Amino acid sequence: MMDIFTLPEFIAILGEDEAQKALSSFSVQKNLDVEKFIRENAIPYQRHHNARTYLFVGDSFHICGFFSLSLSCLEVPDEISANMKRKMRGFGRSSAKTVPCYLLGQLAREDSAPHDSVSLQSVLDIVLGYLDTIQEAIGGRFLRIDCEDKLIHLYEAYGFKKVYRDDELELNQMIMFIG
Repeated sequence: MMDIFTLPEFIAILGEDEAQKALSSFSVQKNLDVEKFIRENAIPYQRHHNARTYLFVGDSFHICGFFSLSLSCLEVPDEISANMKRKMRGFGRSSAKTVPCYLLGQLAREDSAPHDSVSLQSVLDIVLGYLDTIQEAIGGRFLRIDCEDKLIHLYEAYGFKKVYRDDELELNQMIMFIG
């Protein structure tokens, strides 16, 4: 059985020291940046209101996966189609160079967690559920994710569209229109 906790709920249940131990034991060998985020940055990001982290927790409070959500902006590149620019900018922003968005900033399944325990579909269902509530309160047009080349096809299968590639970061910025 898997439960979903916000990071503050997890800390309130276990206490900060035990929660930090659980976060520090999270392992994602294929993506050390994600591993570093959960181990070192999730709590400070939470405290400073930079992101909200949600944990998939199994037996004995073992963290099987997590994702983080935050607010961000996305540049509207000149190279994309006029139709995509219109969709991204939305009403009243016909010449905007950047647009606000929600950012699915971190997303991972722990190395030892069964593959079916935390699927991309289950994460996106939960994220979109949260965004329905947030969007009702404050608006917003799309969800952004930044990914490596090898993951483009995976996110496209779930409705994301590639906007552009940031060669400096070696990441593709992709969006999913919501609402």
